[in-house]
Order: sequence, then structure tokens, then C-alpha cells
Amino acid sequence: MIRKFAMLFLVVTLTLHSVEVIAQRDNVVSLKAVEVELGVGLATAANRLPAYGKSRQGVDANIELRYNFEAQPVDLGLYTSVCSIYRVGRSGNFASMHNFVSKNLLVTSDYNFCKGHGLSSFAGLGVGLAWSNINADGSPHGTHLAIMPRVGVELSNKLRITVAYKLFDRANNHLTFSLGYLFGGGAR
Repeated sequence: MIRKFAMLFLVVTLTLHSVEVIAQRDNVVSLKAVEVELGVGLATAANRLPAYGKSRQGVDANIELRYNFEAQPVDLGLYTSVCSIYRVGRSGNFASMHNFVSKNLLVTSDYNFCKGHGLSSFAGLGVGLAWSNINADGSPHGTHLAIMPRVGVELSNKLRITVAYKLFDRANNHLTFSLGYLFGGGAR
């Protein structure tokens, strides 16, 4: 369900962004250099595992500190998150719930389309480390290289809606849909 919602979100975002670009070509606001985003959202496992049945949707909470470059439509940030997804384990006739928890620390960068307008969109990438409590091979605790492509929209320079795919371990790869609130980053 979250995958269908993510695809619908992308189509609506691109359509709204096209209308916004035409409507506000010359009405740009200069943004403050530093902003902090607090976000929460839904997560769903991206991979099926042989020993587990379907996963249940989980939660993702994140904090990101970002620097907005004044002369460029690019920002640079430090992103951290905690995600929890449940999977049903199967062993013969028995089933048990397993909580897959991951923590991420990533350096991020976004390219912003129409930054400073009432509605702007962005596409970006995060690279860093992820820690998980259960690995794909069933072993406990693991540290992995993490990559996170993401896209989204920013409304009124305060509300940020993001779809991200966190890729780091087959058991813990997940798609997230989050809503974040920005502190700072408003008009200079």
C-alpha cells in the first residue's frame, strides 16, 4: 500500500511543481542558511526474506540538520533516523513476530527546484552508516554502508514531505514516507 501511495505522491508532486514553476517564476524568497527538520513517518520493508512472511508497516523518526547554500539550489545535511519494522518469522507450524530496528547516520545533499517559493520540490541522496539489530542472515547486530535516495516537496518553507528508500541490508532495506517540520530556513 505504501508503494502505491509513494507513486501517487510522485505524480501529484510533479504536477503541482509544474504549476508552481509557471505561477511563481520571479517571486523568490532568500532562505536562512541553517535549518533543522524533525520528521516522522511510515516505513515498509522493501525485501522479502525466505524465513519470514509479510512485513507489517512500521515507523520511522528522523532529525536532519541542513545548510542551505545561498547562491546554489543545493543543501548539505547530517541526517539521523530510527526505524522499526515487524516481520512474521516462520518455523514449521510456529510463527513469531520479530522487530527489525535500524539506526542511520547519513550525510545528505539535495538539489532544490524552485527553493524559496511557496511550493518547491527536491531530489537528493544520503550516504553513511546504518546499524541493525538483526541482519539478513539472522545474525544479531550489524553495521552497514547505507545509501538513501529521496524525493519530496516543501510547503511554505516549513513543511516537508519526503519519500526515501534506505538501502543497506536485505533484511532492513525499507521505503519511508515521512512528514517533517522545519525550524529555521525561513526568509532572511
